[in-house]
Amino acid sequence: MDFVDFTAGQDDEQRRLDRVIRVLKDDLTLGEIYKAIRKGLVKLNDKKTSADARVKKDDKISIAAFLINKKDDYDTQIPVKDKKNKAPAQKNHVKLPEVLFKNEHIIIFNKPAGLLVQQNGTNETSLNQLVTQYYEENKTADSISFKTGPLHRLDKKTSGIICFSWSLEGARWFSKNLQDHKITKIYRGIVQGSLNHKETWKDNIQKDYDSSKKFQTVKIQDDEESNAWTEVTPLAKGTCNGKEITYVEFNIKTGKTHQIRSQSAHHGYPLLGDSAYKALKTDLSLEYFLHAWKIRFPENNLGLPSQIECPLPKDFSDFLLKTCDIKNCSL
Repeated sequence: MDFVDFTAGQDDEQRRLDRVIRVLKDDLTLGEIYKAIRKGLVKLNDKKTSADARVKKDDKISIAAFLINKKDDYDTQIPVKDKKNKAPAQKNHVKLPEVLFKNEHIIIFNKPAGLLVQQNGTNETSLNQLVTQYYEENKTADSISFKTGPLHRLDKKTSGIICFSWSLEGARWFSKNLQDHKITKIYRGIVQGSLNHKETWKDNIQKDYDSSKKFQTVKIQDDEESNAWTEVTPLAKGTCNGKEITYVEFNIKTGKTHQIRSQSAHHGYPLLGDSAYKALKTDLSLEYFLHAWKIRFPENNLGLPSQIECPLPKDFSDFLLKTCDIKNCSL
C-alpha cells in the first residue's frame, strides 16, 4: 500500500495524533479518522499506533495515499447549493479586510460592519474563510496541523479590531491572557439618551432560549451575581431625529456574547438603532454604531505592541461630525 509522508513541526508538538489528522484531512469524519488509525492506514514513525498518541517535532506521520486523494466535500471557491432553492448560489466575492498588524504569531484585521467572523450555515462568506485561504497562501508556521482561527468574538454588525492566530504559540498565549483578563478591549459606540458621567455596569448575562425570536439574543438576570463587567465613559453629546444621543467608550472587563448591547439596553442607554435590544429604529446606513476601537496587550515575548488602535469607519465618523459636539474628543 502506498503512503504519503508528513513531518511534524514545532507547532504539532504534544498534539494527539487524531487531532493532527483531523486538521490535515478535514474532509474525513472523526469516525473515519479513528477507523483509519485503528486499521494502520495512518502510522506514526512507520508504526501502527493509537488515536491518542502524542506527536513530537520531526515525527513522521504516514497516511494511506487513497485517503489523501479523497476528494474534498467543500471548497470555498466553488458555488454551493442554496438550501431553499436547491440550485447553485453564487459566492459573495469579499476582499480580505485591512491588516492592522501581523507577525509570525498573531494577525489583526480591521473588520468592516456586515462581515461575519464565522460561518453561520448560509452561503455568506465569512472572515474566517478569507483568513484561512490567506494563511494557506502565506503561512510560515512550522506545522502540518496548525489551523488559523479567530481568537475572540465580534458580531457581524460590529466593526473594528479582530485578532486571528498565526501560530500555535500565539493562539495559546492570547487565549491564556484573555482568560486571565490581561488583554483589554475598548469599543466606541453611540447610545440613545444622555449619559452624563462615567458608569460601571456589573450584571449577570444569560442566553435567551426564546425560540420565537428570529435571532439569538441574551438577557440580564436580576440577581446579585455578575459575570459581565463594563466601564462606560461619555465622550460627546448630540441629537438624532430630535432625540438625545451620546458618543461613548466601552471598556469591557469580560467577554460575554452581546455584552455591550445587552448591558446598554438594560441600563437605559441602548445602542442607537439596535432594535433587537428595544432601541428606536432609525433610517441610518448601519443598524447600530459599535466599533472595536483599541486593544491593549500585556508585556510579552511575541513581539506584540502594547496597544493597537483602529480608526472609526467613515460612515461612523461622518455621522458623529453631523450629530455630536466632538470638539474635545478624538475620533
